[in-house]
Amino acid sequence: MRTSLLILFALALAPAAWAAGPWLGTASTGAGFTAAVDGGTTVVGDGSHTLRLAGRWGIPRVTLNGDVGGVSRDGRVLVLAQEANHPNGELSATSTFAILRTKPLRVERRVVLHGDFGFDALSPHGRTLYLIEHVSRRELFRYRVRAYDVPAGRLLGRVVADKRQRSWLMNGYPVARAASAGGRWVYTLYTNPDNYPFVHALDTVSRTAVCVGLPWDWTGDQAAMDNATLRVTGNALAIGDLFSLDRTTFEVTKR
Repeated sequence: MRTSLLILFALALAPAAWAAGPWLGTASTGAGFTAAVDGGTTVVGDGSHTLRLAGRWGIPRVTLNGDVGGVSRDGRVLVLAQEANHPNGELSATSTFAILRTKPLRVERRVVLHGDFGFDALSPHGRTLYLIEHVSRRELFRYRVRAYDVPAGRLLGRVVADKRQRSWLMNGYPVARAASAGGRWVYTLYTNPDNYPFVHALDTVSRTAVCVGLPWDWTGDQAAMDNATLRVTGNALAIGDLFSLDRTTFEVTKR
């Protein structure tokens, strides 16, 4: 698994921010696919077929605890992220992604964006690619979620944000992820020892999001939060052994 050393640097120095994370790097395996770098090319495989791409690509990581993303819920779309260097913590001038169709394995689109972007999530059929955009070198955790319309081949101008809490500044890093059965909702747990943990609930179909803060005064066990898992059980989201989130009302209760 390939991960930038800047992750630890960012976690140590990043100030308060929107519900965000540092550069998480890429993995060589995950979600039924492999991406093996071979010199200046990458061999992508699904166990039955392989495809060689020019450049150094990987399967995007989405949490610090090893979760990977990049595959649509229907399994027909795979997104790879090109490895990027960030000398002295500089933001990337451009970010590149490869959108592949899996049946058969082939490249559908190569996405080059001006700015520093990281993979976040995909809609169930891979029609919308969600990205995390870093906008400040000094505030690496300050970010915004953007949506890329895959069929149209364009980055949408509107930021995907919780309209109820535009002024709520948070700092955190992603430690766990879960999705609803159909893949419409993607839930990510963010935590930070200096602030409240929260769940970022992304509706990948309607291109909206809700941020739900967790009542930190209910627990002082930071290690439990850093290693917590997320699990969708019916209309609830279980957050480790500590909390339960109602997926309709977004009310949090102690377990």
